[in-house]
Amino acid sequence: MSEPGKFEQGALIFSLIYREQRWLDAFELCVKRKYGNMILKSEEYNFPIEYYYKEMGKDLVRKFLLIEGNFPIGKLVEAKLWAYGFEKQSSVEGKRGINIDPALLFTPSLIIATFKPFSHRVPLSKGVYAHLELLFIKGKPMPLPWTYPDFASKKYDIFLEKAWKTHREKKK
Repeated sequence: MSEPGKFEQGALIFSLIYREQRWLDAFELCVKRKYGNMILKSEEYNFPIEYYYKEMGKDLVRKFLLIEGNFPIGKLVEAKLWAYGFEKQSSVEGKRGINIDPALLFTPSLIIATFKPFSHRVPLSKGVYAHLELLFIKGKPMPLPWTYPDFASKKYDIFLEKAWKTHREKKK
């Protein structure tokens, strides 16, 4: 018979989509005050996904920030609601200056917080769902049938593998 155990704590990652550097700069200041130091930043990746153009304009980039420390799964709801507040502050006439998706990186997976329900998303609380984005097999990100196309393209793999290794080292 199995028995209850402790859940692994995850590494908090923020996935950011923006056009203007000022929103990244402002978010980095706020995230440091709220969650602590950023121990790893990705490069800026070109983000040519038309879904966001109407709201945020063209020439978007995506960037990831890995936060120091380990966080329980319950922090994912708090981080999503906090990020939503920042998005609202960045909005002008209902159009966001930055899109923020917090995620927790665990040894076996990357789970992103979202407000959008779907069959493969698990409700957490307060309208936030857990979206299983990637699995990690021997430290390598593996897409799933519903993985977002840009994540499945492997263009973020170098950063994600480095974040995974950093998280694993923190646990030792």
